[in-house]
Amino acid sequence: MKTCLFILASLALTTAVAAQSVVDPNLAVQTWTSGLDNPTGFAFLNTRGDMMVIEKNTGKVQLVRDRKVRRTLLDLPVSNDSERGLLGIATLGSPASGGFVYLYHTAAAVDGGAPISNKISRYRYDGEQLVFDRKIIDLPALTGPNHNGGKILFDARSQLYVATGDLNLNNATANYGGREVQLTGAILRMDSTGKPSAGNPFRVDSSRNNPANYIYAYGVRNTFGIAIEPVTGDLWDTENGAQSFDEINRVFKGFNSGWERIMGPVSRNGGTLPELNSLGPAALYDDPKFSWLSPVAPTDLEFFPTARLGSQYKNDLFVGTTRGGKILRFDLTGSRKSLSLAGGLADGVADNSSGNRFAEQDAILFGNDFGLVSDLTVGPGGLYVTDFLNGRIFRITTAAPSTQMQPIEAAGRGSVPEPGSVMMIVGGALLLGGARGYSRRRLSPTPARHGHAGTESHR
Repeated sequence: MKTCLFILASLALTTAVAAQSVVDPNLAVQTWTSGLDNPTGFAFLNTRGDMMVIEKNTGKVQLVRDRKVRRTLLDLPVSNDSERGLLGIATLGSPASGGFVYLYHTAAAVDGGAPISNKISRYRYDGEQLVFDRKIIDLPALTGPNHNGGKILFDARSQLYVATGDLNLNNATANYGGREVQLTGAILRMDSTGKPSAGNPFRVDSSRNNPANYIYAYGVRNTFGIAIEPVTGDLWDTENGAQSFDEINRVFKGFNSGWERIMGPVSRNGGTLPELNSLGPAALYDDPKFSWLSPVAPTDLEFFPTARLGSQYKNDLFVGTTRGGKILRFDLTGSRKSLSLAGGLADGVADNSSGNRFAEQDAILFGNDFGLVSDLTVGPGGLYVTDFLNGRIFRITTAAPSTQMQPIEAAGRGSVPEPGSVMMIVGGALLLGGARGYSRRRLSPTPARHGHAGTESHR
């Protein structure tokens, strides 16, 4: 344990010393704020740019105003070992003008206590603090302690998307036929009160007690990033695999991402798609749009919807990583359904290695040395980057930044790889990554048992 803590401290010192940079000389990196405790993400409180920053281990929501941490808006007791904690934040409307703040956290009786559930709750801002408004949903928290997911966001129709990890459960959503359907290893969709969305692909009724009613996509080992493409409204995610093939996916209604049966594209798995579990006629498998042969542990992703950084970046996709604190940038094809890739990446796979994690990726490299990137958010003046490890938020903006306020994106988000994984990254072993793949493939229905939507899973 002492060795692991020493390694982690050494990593923090190393990343703190390194200077953040972007490859475009017309852009600049500013340290926006610091002094945070393992921040997993943030959302804007108002149009002037005040931030609500969530901290994984303390369970606190901190107010950042004029680039300084001013006070605590809320302090939730959280179970915080491994990937548990205060993991996600999203807003519906402007909280300072009657809107709501949604938080995803691993509830406990006290900080560091045993997990009760992965809970989503809704709050109002009363001018001084966040005040509880209502419970949205309780999600499983056991077995874990890793693969808790936690990213949440709203779409233009006020539907809430929730990313849940598999919690190491071998159930129906992890492609085990005949097993229990649970609210894990999936992306869920519900309305602003927690009722399953009417258009969900496996919804059989309006019950909150049937997990299948909530599932929008499944077969997800774990994800630290979901985002909505601004032109089409499509959902995208990053996914972490076990030993290889982290992924970027376009997530559609009924999407089965393949975990735990396949990692990476089918072409890299012998050309044959293994048998996958179907939750219904809408279930459909598709290859990842991009994957890494050797994991880089991708975290959050964000589309930049304006020309604020330059017209060449409008609607491009940005992805943060755990390894190297990189930010990668992707163009999309004209249909907005795939990534525009060329050269060594034309096959959709970065053929990197443990000795060179970012081989073949010069064309998509955008930024360096941002620590452990836990959140990317569009905001006033540019792209904001949250560094989990060193407690900082950066802003990437034009070299001569404008003082004019820019439109603020409605949803902030947050979640981060388990601390143990960060230690193992330094030691040379990696338990993060992602995978799926192949041409789109309909799945034959497989009988499955339904668990209860609001209870924990015990194994």
